[in-house]
Amino acid sequence: MQRSVLHSKSFQRYFLTYAAIFAAMIFISILLLARTTNMERARAAEQQRALQTEKISTQLDDMWKSAGSVGELLNNSSWVEKYKSDTDVFDADFDLVSRQEISQTLQNVCLSSTVVQDIGVIYPRKDTVITPQGWFDLKAYQTFLQRRHLVETEDFLDDVLGMTGGFSKLYAEDFAETTPDTLVYVSQLDILDSPRAIAVIYLDKSVIARQLQQISGAQVCAVRIANAAGDTRMQLTLAEPDPDDIVTMQVASRNMLLNYEISFENQRMPFMQGAGGYLLISGVAVLSMLLAYALAKMQYSPVNRLMRMLTAKTGVNSQSGDMDTIAFCIDNLFADNESLKKMVTSYRQTLNRQQVVQLLRGYFNEDVARLMQGSDNLFTENFVYAVLVLQRIKDNRESPDEQAQENARYIVILQHIVEKLCQEQNHCELVEQVDGNTAVIIEFPAMPDRDALMAIAETVHAALAEQDIECRAFVGRPCRGLAGISTSYQAAAETMQTDTGHHTVVYAQPQMEYYYPIEWESRLMTAVQDGNIIQVRSILHHLYEENRRLHLSAPLVSRISLLLTEDLHRTAVSMELAPELLAEFREPHPAQRLETVFATAEKTAEILCAEAARRKESAADNVNRSLVEYVNTHIFDPELSLKQLGDEFSVSTASVSRIFKKSAGENFYHYITQKRIARAQELLLIQGYCPAQIAEAVGYDSEYSFKRAFVRTVGMAPRDYCAQNGGDPAATS
Repeated sequence: MQRSVLHSKSFQRYFLTYAAIFAAMIFISILLLARTTNMERARAAEQQRALQTEKISTQLDDMWKSAGSVGELLNNSSWVEKYKSDTDVFDADFDLVSRQEISQTLQNVCLSSTVVQDIGVIYPRKDTVITPQGWFDLKAYQTFLQRRHLVETEDFLDDVLGMTGGFSKLYAEDFAETTPDTLVYVSQLDILDSPRAIAVIYLDKSVIARQLQQISGAQVCAVRIANAAGDTRMQLTLAEPDPDDIVTMQVASRNMLLNYEISFENQRMPFMQGAGGYLLISGVAVLSMLLAYALAKMQYSPVNRLMRMLTAKTGVNSQSGDMDTIAFCIDNLFADNESLKKMVTSYRQTLNRQQVVQLLRGYFNEDVARLMQGSDNLFTENFVYAVLVLQRIKDNRESPDEQAQENARYIVILQHIVEKLCQEQNHCELVEQVDGNTAVIIEFPAMPDRDALMAIAETVHAALAEQDIECRAFVGRPCRGLAGISTSYQAAAETMQTDTGHHTVVYAQPQMEYYYPIEWESRLMTAVQDGNIIQVRSILHHLYEENRRLHLSAPLVSRISLLLTEDLHRTAVSMELAPELLAEFREPHPAQRLETVFATAEKTAEILCAEAARRKESAADNVNRSLVEYVNTHIFDPELSLKQLGDEFSVSTASVSRIFKKSAGENFYHYITQKRIARAQELLLIQGYCPAQIAEAVGYDSEYSFKRAFVRTVGMAPRDYCAQNGGDPAATS
């Protein structure tokens, strides 16, 4: 890197200019300023150290900011929000391909940063950790960290899982001894009663050291980073100077509760004196060169830093000149920006397609309406919509590869047909594989008649038949507004399921005009089983408002009453209520008004929710009592862990940690460590015991782990404890 600086044309120009200036000035004033030269040089060195200190502190703050931005990026990711949901609404979004894409996204984040070494997103409630290397449960992630980062992570993960409230900090206590090159940044991405998503970002200290070495001068020999309490978080040694000739500068971080302590080698350069002209000229020349070099390097330092960053990020050869290289990299930056815009456009199109699928399946609310009305290529409330559902008749004699090829050809042909329809109609949208079939949404400025819809369906069917594609077309009745898309689709889908005729084009029969989608029915039953009365009331309120706007007739109100009663009865049966209680939910209550139906349903649901909540509380009390008893009984079992307790009591690892801490008053690993070390202290004072035997007796799988836990708990090694308390030190060898 030094050679590249010396060969830079910009640096050479700065250097020659300053060399000429200082040679003239120093030669004229050297005899008059001899006594003050040392003072001025000392002041210049102090300023340079201050400048270097500011550069280093700014560089470190930028690194922490870069690491923190990763947590913010993750927190703004849609998949992070979806996966930490307590419901199963988004489970289908996380298939194998999606998981691989998410891991690849995390890997890209690591690759885009020079400081970030690894990332782990922990979901305690789901016993899942998402990493660039794949998806792990907490036990597997512990093994992965021990293998990859050579750390013992039980205490670390337990501390993280046991924390409450929002936090974001550097975590280095348990990593300093075994992994000196790893610094950990921990950030909670969501808080409810406990963290539902935690980002663990591993920072590479070797990269930090290299970057500091690049921006620091030769006088910088060490950088120490400490928290507000003075505890060392990181120690970087850049050189080995004389310890008696060290100058230390301190500065506080502008962004975090950290203090930086930077050590400089105090380079003393005695003033050269001589009566001879040769020595004088030589001294003037050397001093001029040194000062010219220092100032030229200072002047060139911003350009040099920019060049190092650009060459490191892009791999561009800087032999053509600094300014040319910078201009080339800026051009590449604009090109990358255009590529990113195209990628965002592609993602937006995918999101729009998902919103259309949600509308078809009945997921409609005001937020979805706002999003779709703000899109460029979707729908509005001002038009009428009809949905054409196509059921392709497949040849079962074809192989899976042949069926896949034929299906691809079918989609291409249908897309071409839809594009042609778009030239004749206001707008058409093709939606692939909705509930195993294909749907075409057709937009009209006004309500079309049945003949017009049938003509469009027959045109599509005929065009497909010309391409030797057999299918049946089911036409949903036209409906106005965004909600009408789902209504038309449901009518066509239900007709497809119930139609037993042989007509190739079928118009959907009128269906009962009430609102009770399958998705909301499932949500209601799940909320009742969970005992969540607030969510139950919200769901019932939504169903009531949607049906109230439909102005249902008395038979339809009775139908809604029957459906709600049947669902509540099925829920009661699944809860295994007593037969006398089941009779309460077996028959629908007679009602002529919609308000009465939903009021009765809410009262019935409150009874079931209260019973579910009572059972949960009873089960939790039993687990609380049994959990501490089980741990005390198996306290010296080396296999005892949160994962083993979770398997034993059929709850998640995060729940076990939370329940045990609430019952015992302290976290799990601290509790068993105190118990085991207390027993070890007793055994150390007994003649004939050695550390290996004691480690096995109190539940440690190795002598090293036992000694490490003993020192951390007692504050001294087993040998010292034995000697101090009158035991036999020889027994500890």
